[in-house]
Amino acid sequence: VGKAKTPVTLICGFLGTGKTTLLKHLLENQDGVRIGVVVNDVAAVNIDSQLVRRYEKGLVEVTELQNGCVCCSSADDLFTAVQNIVMRSADQPFEHIVVELSGIGEPEAVKKNWAIGLECTL
Repeated sequence: VGKAKTPVTLICGFLGTGKTTLLKHLLENQDGVRIGVVVNDVAAVNIDSQLVRRYEKGLVEVTELQNGCVCCSSADDLFTAVQNIVMRSADQPFEHIVVELSGIGEPEAVKKNWAIGLECTL
């Protein structure tokens, strides 16, 4: 039997729709669930990541992607970031990975790029 796959959830929406608020709520109420978090921002300074990092202790680990949108210019970076966060947690695997997209991120494009990335790693 193969290793169980870790579920990945994309949080997306326009600027100001509450993506970071939702993510903070998840992290404040994770109740013992080990969560890996990837925060994407198109700006040079990833403000959302700074707001979320204060929850990074024990069961929560945060990584950030900045200076590009993961649905287009930084598509490969998202796949790599998730692979890296999973590999870093090999001794204590994550039960869930949450990706907060930038306000301009297109979830369908991310899903398509993700499928291509998975095919290329087989």
